[in-house]
Amino acid sequence: GIFTGGLQAAAEAVAEGKHRADEFRFFMGVMAWGPGELEEQVEHGFWHTASCSRQLALKQCLGLPTPLWREVMELMGGEYAEHAQRAYENFD
Repeated sequence: GIFTGGLQAAAEAVAEGKHRADEFRFFMGVMAWGPGELEEQVEHGFWHTASCSRQLALKQCLGLPTPLWREVMELMGGEYAEHAQRAYENFD
């Protein structure tokens, strides 16, 4: 699964042999929503939900030939792939 936490808890879990270092991925920044706000934004198409494999969710992002967001949107296909292609049309 994917959980929130911090560097200290991750380091302790690795040191105790509970997890391997490559099982962690850290994200910087935060998004916060009030009650119902995220659901409303999803309904309006500002955010998209997607199921994906653990391998994809924890994929090393640095130096990828294709940004992870674009890859996921393209894998979703249809209108999502078209949206990703439009977003990157000036970069290809």
